Amino acid sequence: MKRIPLFLALCLSLSVACKRKISRDNVKVQLEKAMTRQLEENQRTHTTKAQFDVLDVEWYEEPTFYRCEFKVKMTLPDGQDTTGIMKKNVSKDFSTVE
Repeated sequence: MKRIPLFLALCLSLSVACKRKISRDNVKVQLEKAMTRQLEENQRTHTTKAQFDVLDVEWYEEPTFYRCEFKVKMTLPDGQDTTGIMKKNVSKDFSTVE
């Protein structure tokens, strides 16, 4: 009888400890989506509507966030464009870009 609560506690601790691992390709896609979302949200406050395209991302995984370097192409309404690098930190759940 004493083993049942012990077994349940062990199962619970193992299920909490085992986190789902995301593949590298999926992390890249999610980071690019998060940055695109951030750029689009910031675009709403500006009168000049530039178009942003996230071309690539390199990242390093920290314990609570991803440290990222995004390669971004910006195109202005008159057709001028430029490509640059933006460094951001993205939360592990991809909801916050700082």
